[in-house]
Amino acid sequence: MVSGYLTSKPKIINPMKGLFSAFIFALFVSILSSCSTSTKNYSLDIDLSGTWQFRLDSANRGVEGKWYATALNDSVQLPGTTDTNHKGFLNTDSTTMHLSRVYRYEGPAWYRKTVNIPENWNEKHIRFVMERTKPSKVWIDDHYVGSSLLLESPQKYNVSAFLTPGKHIITVRVDNDRKLTPYGNVHAYADDTQTNWNGIIGKIYLEASPKTYISDLQVYPDIKDKKIKVKMGIHNGLNLDKVDVALQVTKTLDGKETRLKTAHFQVSCDSVINLEYTLGDKMDLWDEYHQPIYHLNAIISQNDIKDNKEVPFGMRKFTTEGTKFAINGRITFLRGKHDACVFPLTGYPPMDVEGWMHVMKIAKSYGINHYRFHTWSPPEAAFEAADRLGIYMEPELPFWGGLESDTLADRLKAEGLALLKNFANHPSFVMLSPGNELWGNLDKVGKLIADLKKADGRPLYTQGSNDNIGYSGPLPVEDFHVAARTPYAHDTTLTHVRLTQAFVDSRDGGILNTEKPSTMVNFDYPVSQIKIPLISHEVGQYQIYPNYSEIKKYTGILKPRNLEVFRNRLKKAGMLDQDSLFTMASGAWSALCYRDEIEAALRTKGLAGFQLLDLQDYPGQGTALVGILDAFMDSKHVIDRNEWRNFCNDVVPLLEFKKYCWTVNETFSAGVEVANYSNRDLEQPLSWKVLNQQGQIVKSGRFEQPAISMGGVDSVGEIHIPLSEITVPQKLTVALSIEGTGYRNSYPVWVYPEPQKVQPAADIYVTSGLNKELFDKLDKGEKVLLFPSKEEVKKNSVDGLFPPDFWNYEMFKQISEGNKKPVSPGTLGILTNPDHPLFNHFPTEFHTDWQWFSIIKHSHPLNLNQPDKDYRPIVQVIDNLQRNDKFGLIFEYKVGKGKLLVCMSRLDELPDDPAATQLYHSIVDYMQSDAFEPGSTITESQLRKLIQ
Repeated sequence: MVSGYLTSKPKIINPMKGLFSAFIFALFVSILSSCSTSTKNYSLDIDLSGTWQFRLDSANRGVEGKWYATALNDSVQLPGTTDTNHKGFLNTDSTTMHLSRVYRYEGPAWYRKTVNIPENWNEKHIRFVMERTKPSKVWIDDHYVGSSLLLESPQKYNVSAFLTPGKHIITVRVDNDRKLTPYGNVHAYADDTQTNWNGIIGKIYLEASPKTYISDLQVYPDIKDKKIKVKMGIHNGLNLDKVDVALQVTKTLDGKETRLKTAHFQVSCDSVINLEYTLGDKMDLWDEYHQPIYHLNAIISQNDIKDNKEVPFGMRKFTTEGTKFAINGRITFLRGKHDACVFPLTGYPPMDVEGWMHVMKIAKSYGINHYRFHTWSPPEAAFEAADRLGIYMEPELPFWGGLESDTLADRLKAEGLALLKNFANHPSFVMLSPGNELWGNLDKVGKLIADLKKADGRPLYTQGSNDNIGYSGPLPVEDFHVAARTPYAHDTTLTHVRLTQAFVDSRDGGILNTEKPSTMVNFDYPVSQIKIPLISHEVGQYQIYPNYSEIKKYTGILKPRNLEVFRNRLKKAGMLDQDSLFTMASGAWSALCYRDEIEAALRTKGLAGFQLLDLQDYPGQGTALVGILDAFMDSKHVIDRNEWRNFCNDVVPLLEFKKYCWTVNETFSAGVEVANYSNRDLEQPLSWKVLNQQGQIVKSGRFEQPAISMGGVDSVGEIHIPLSEITVPQKLTVALSIEGTGYRNSYPVWVYPEPQKVQPAADIYVTSGLNKELFDKLDKGEKVLLFPSKEEVKKNSVDGLFPPDFWNYEMFKQISEGNKKPVSPGTLGILTNPDHPLFNHFPTEFHTDWQWFSIIKHSHPLNLNQPDKDYRPIVQVIDNLQRNDKFGLIFEYKVGKGKLLVCMSRLDELPDDPAATQLYHSIVDYMQSDAFEPGSTITESQLRKLIQ
């Protein structure tokens, strides 16, 4: 069934004339019906890709010199940029702030091409289209056409008045001067990410159509009534009274195309025509699981005048329900990835669907169902890929600052309106943000959102991403809120909706570095302060040390000179052989922290989603390698993809227990929950088992019919396991699985003897300082265990930092110092050998894990850059890539005839902590064994220089 409605009042016509019109209309219907099995494009295109004349204009003299009227002295290939064409100034800079362009250029550049306009384009409406470029001016021959400032949408010039049949010259002046785009250091043109390129990328073409043509076509799905509302803009250059309209709809699913019945209308040729098309039982809903893609081909005609326009759409309704999002009435949870336009080979994003399918398939394979684009919007190819894959997209306007200027607000509004007009038909386009971390008074931001929402109510709108660093509450006009915290008078972790912050933004970096680890953390309180959906902003930001073998992958226009500088620093420090070990240890620890972040978000029943920063590395802002994937979206092999999916998925089994470290006199107790944001209820049994370090099952059980409803977090039951049968310190693994599915998860639990005071043997001297007695003991060949006090090492040590350093050490060091706030210790976790005999009675991995919390927090790792570059401590603290110091947490030396073991954590001050006490016992047992034979020697004077 099809139906139509008109916005204009029908005119009364002569009856005989009406009969003739009806005959013509019936004939038109018959013709269209006979050819409805194929889609014809009635516009005519000339592809302008290829060789263009070219000239740089670094002195900005081209307009005055009328360069549009003369041949240019060089050439380039378009689509492309000055970088891809090796134009500009050779860049020898080795900045560590971001990747380095081989050829840099900022300013005007001129592009010129001769075209032949065919005879059948006479009296046509002609547009010159550049899919993506920077602020531009266009001339045809020596006639100035106009200018465009659009960064995120195609620039379209009406050149009808300038192109007649025959030969013409198109000249484009592209200017990537940052002064022309005063939006802040946004990712639409920042060298931190896609680079501030100059050029034209994507499609470049001329398009001819009748002078009465379809100027706009928007589709508004109505899943309740199983129809679409069609809003068609008409430019009526021929002053037609009426037009015949045909609406052809096709559906593509799993590679199969189905054509629906064509709907026909005869309407007044108004500037806006509103129609309806009813799908009825043919309606097929789009979401992350099922991706039927519809295309609407709208055709207008009168006699031999025809024009058409085709757009995609999806039958879906993305809405809010309380503090959650819903897709077609089903509650969903956004597992988001931040995208900063990191494409190191080209310096700009893919402009083809295949390029976006590649990266988005990888993201989806890691459980991602949502993309947030940081201060930029991708091209249409990205939305098309997301349509096919079922990814919820949130483009962002190119703004990062305070919206205080009306002129700036107007420019952003124009950018937003163009974005909506060009891309909002895509089913994947469900949200829109006006910018990142906007600050100051947000009144103009609210008005901007209201204006955009009035123009197009299809997407949901937010006020921006983490405006005023989260201290601003929601604006009345926004549909959802994105922040790292909810408003409060001062900093407190109670308001945080992510586990870590920069030291400058929160005391000691937030929850993960200040609260004893457990799986009980959630964000219930901050979420309760917001009455609309809340998405946690830029979650994670855990640094991973680079594996410098990645350098060889940079074969494009960007070179990793930053990584080369850091590699040389590591080599100078004598630790280049450890880079891959640092990657694996810091990466494994970062992955565990990301898991903790994601599970805390899933555990929060009212939270709407999270946006990671990031699944992949961000090579800018001082080089922030925070991804479990590198800048090329390739795995760093720090965590298996399937293991990541255990906690980043539509269904995640969860354990809730109060601590990771237990003693044998306790009963391990945990609640079992399941976060189910899939598209079905689950009734399969949920089984659990406890494995010892040898992989043997020591306990198991089953919840027979848990009835896990979709759309939230359900409690399944509880597990209680007495630990009295555990006879040696060890790590247990508690594993959960939903039978008959791939959904599983597991948790480590460490079990220790009840803490007892450590009594070192008489031949071990324990001290906290370099006193005379210590050196006397060593001179006599005795053993010394040294726990240096904080005061003794304050000049040559850093504080203990539990999580990996936030985002980027160098950048936030400067920010903290500028704000007179504490600087993060900057470390990335530990590296050790779990088979070392020191750990015979203290089970550990080669990287930081949860049982190390008290030990690390009570430590002051010592800088061991001197005296021996080849020396490796037993427990090494990995430094950030900017500083590359060698920090020791536990290390040993021969000093004279004696043997010295130094522990930079004051374990002797943690008598009630089972992990710290057990490590202390294990150290003493090691020192009493024959295995305690330090292989490196240090003199008394060298030791005094270290500990001072």
